[in-house]
Amino acid sequence: MAYYIVKFNDARTLICESDGVIEPNQGVVVDFDGINEYGIVLHTVNQGEEVHSIVRIATTADVEQNKRMLSFVEQDKKKVIEKVKALGIELKLITVLRSLDGKKILVMYTAEDRVDFRQLVRDLAGVFRMRVEMRQVGERDKARFVGGCGPCGQKFCCTRFNSGNKMISVKMAKVQGLSLTPNRINGVCGKLMCCLEYEYEQYKDILAKMPALKSEVTTPDGNGIVEYHDYLGEMVGVRFKDNNVQKYPLEKIKFSTQAVLDENEDEDLSEIVDE
Repeated sequence: MAYYIVKFNDARTLICESDGVIEPNQGVVVDFDGINEYGIVLHTVNQGEEVHSIVRIATTADVEQNKRMLSFVEQDKKKVIEKVKALGIELKLITVLRSLDGKKILVMYTAEDRVDFRQLVRDLAGVFRMRVEMRQVGERDKARFVGGCGPCGQKFCCTRFNSGNKMISVKMAKVQGLSLTPNRINGVCGKLMCCLEYEYEQYKDILAKMPALKSEVTTPDGNGIVEYHDYLGEMVGVRFKDNNVQKYPLEKIKFSTQAVLDENEDEDLSEIVDE
């Protein structure tokens, strides 16, 4: 049995299994409790939780059917908006998607508060004559679906390849020496940038070799106090009694107090920056 990461029309990436070998970028049909959905294989992966079954590699007919289902999006959105307004429900509609087999319709939305959509589901079931799934998503999921460009000028990582399921914390920014201001470490979605995790382990390994900030070290030019860390160059800035600051390679200094990352120190900051 082989396992793959598959991306679906709703921008989710899930683990799916198949008996056969499937190449990246290949369309597939996946079973969700009797509902067939169309997806694209991104890459192989080790087995994980909540694995779904790949029914078959998508045929030409499946690809055309998927295009046909996507062609209903705009008119379906208008119908949903009409019902939402009639019921006075406070939500922001993101999209409306039909399953490949036309048995289910998915309504993706964001909302400030919890929404009672029981009457809405009944009304929509009467309009579309299919199963209705209401899915409230957060800002990360919305950004993943809508897409766009990040501060780096590239398309969102979550849209291209990142599942977005990993936990991103302020600690990752602190270890990399980034300014903890929202406009520097938050993405377009308003949440911490996914890319903070990419080099986190490398920075953490380098930090483990460094002396603690404000600790005393011995350099070839005498004793001084650690002013800053240059992670990429593996160098340390040292301030002397005359306030002169010199940079030294890590191997040129001696110290007894090592830099330590407090695993719990970013809890309060995460509430401020990531919410």
